[in-house]
Amino acid sequence: MAGKKESVEQFSERLKSIVPSGSGRDFAKKAGIGYSTVHNYLQAVSSPTLENLVLLAKAGDVSVEWLATGKELTKAISTDQTEKLLKIPFIDSDNFLLLDSSTFPDLLDKRANLSALRVKTDVMEPTFMVGSVLLLNHRQKQLKDGKVVVLHKEGNYLYKRVQVIPEGYNLSSDNTKYSAMIVNQDSLSSFDVLGEVLVVLNHL
Repeated sequence: MAGKKESVEQFSERLKSIVPSGSGRDFAKKAGIGYSTVHNYLQAVSSPTLENLVLLAKAGDVSVEWLATGKELTKAISTDQTEKLLKIPFIDSDNFLLLDSSTFPDLLDKRANLSALRVKTDVMEPTFMVGSVLLLNHRQKQLKDGKVVVLHKEGNYLYKRVQVIPEGYNLSSDNTKYSAMIVNQDSLSSFDVLGEVLVVLNHL
């Protein structure tokens, strides 16, 4: 049986997996719990009351049983099956992408850092198309040479391949009909870096 400290830490890890990165305040507001209280849960300083546990589970769209114990008490899906499913939130909606983790074993350790986004432009063809779904590591905000990143500015999503140059970054599209853009560290701050593309799913 897990000790109290260990069980608090395990609860904290489960809570982190349903709280999007950097949005602890929004999540606390959605749950109707003070941010400092939620922050303490996330830092494994304390564990919630039963009342708060129910509020957190509801805000995270997970069962109270799973949040409390890590196990799903349901006959519809066995625990083995729920552990195999990766539930990845879409950036621009309340929907989730469900993936079989046995198909993407490398993503299991990164599940808390993943977001999904459906592409609505041809700027990166033939690498990915209109309708493709991208899995992003939203914790990777640093632009790395050769990687594809997603940026957001004024309601628009920008998909760019990164080339590090002396002036900053050359951000290009794989579709040659679109011109590249050069940004330095200052101008990059006007964009919201959503993350680095890890996986492209072309047939969803």
